[in-house]
Amino acid sequence: MHTLTDRLQAIQERMTRLVREHEQLRKKATDLDAEARDNHRKAEVLKARVAELERENEVLRNGRTAGGGTTGPGTKEQIDELVHEIDNCLALLKG
Repeated sequence: MHTLTDRLQAIQERMTRLVREHEQLRKKATDLDAEARDNHRKAEVLKARVAELERENEVLRNGRTAGGGTTGPGTKEQIDELVHEIDNCLALLKG
């Protein structure tokens, strides 16, 4: 049978353990908040880059159309590069 002293000691040990776990969880929550803010910032940067690439792509397409349908050397490659970079940015946003 447990004496009152044993029971109080067990409660004190449990409280110590719970306080330690609480501090660990608080630190983890702080770290996760910082990571979430960082990921949000990265997502905003990627969204801005996607918008910039889409504008560049539109300029290239308009330039091709304005030239009577003919493309200069490398225009298709530039468009393909822009489309590829946009796809990469979108994949990063989703992942």
